[in-house]
Amino acid sequence: MKRKKIYGIFMLVAIAVFLFAGGRILQIYLNYQESQKVYEQMKEFTQKIENQDLSPEAVPGETPEEVAEQGFLQVDFNKLEEINPDVIAWIEIPGLEISYPVVQGRDNDYYLHHLITGENHKSGSIFMDFHNQEELSDRNTIIYGHNMKDGSMFGTLDQYQSQALYRNYPYFYMYVPGYIYEYQIFSCYAAPTDHPAYTYDFPTSEDYEVFLETLQRSAAYNTGMTVTKEDQVVTLSTCVNTRKDYRYLVHGKLKQKIKMEE
Repeated sequence: MKRKKIYGIFMLVAIAVFLFAGGRILQIYLNYQESQKVYEQMKEFTQKIENQDLSPEAVPGETPEEVAEQGFLQVDFNKLEEINPDVIAWIEIPGLEISYPVVQGRDNDYYLHHLITGENHKSGSIFMDFHNQEELSDRNTIIYGHNMKDGSMFGTLDQYQSQALYRNYPYFYMYVPGYIYEYQIFSCYAAPTDHPAYTYDFPTSEDYEVFLETLQRSAAYNTGMTVTKEDQVVTLSTCVNTRKDYRYLVHGKLKQKIKMEE
């Protein structure tokens, strides 16, 4: 009788643990679904456009190239700004199928925990460092996103540790009203949170050159790209899930500005 009683208690505990774990898994799944639904709705404000309607412009140190054949996006920023006036851009990383609106808050904390629609959510948003100019005019513009376990947000950014992926997809794109900014990746690596990659202010050109040299030395592999003080950089940053004090970083230099026809 005593043995049966102990067995019964054991079974009740096991069932309770199972139900609790199942509930947690369901909650996590529903949370992921919630954020995915929101950002899929945002994509309804984008559409593919014909590349013949685009005109590449020169940027310092670069020669305008033919527009790629992949197809670009037309982003309805008016609609996005109606949802949230903090929307400043749209980012697209073709090699990772990353495509999200970019917001900028008054600090770097709010959008860590809030969706573009304002709901408190662990997926947060893709956001620009609040120190940066929203026009992408800084020497180093920093874009943050969570490394989500379901692969959403910047959850696949660390795949650029593969040089094969880089060879096939060396570009990412920032869309702002009237323009597409094309960035060519030149350095990818994991680094501590106090790495100079997060520098946004450079008192002198020499300081900026030292910064660029540091990014190139830190690279996990040689991309063959060169960067100079004439270049503008966008830095993409996400967490390294196995090291809380580390971040995975991808740096791209502005290759060309592509004007969109009105």
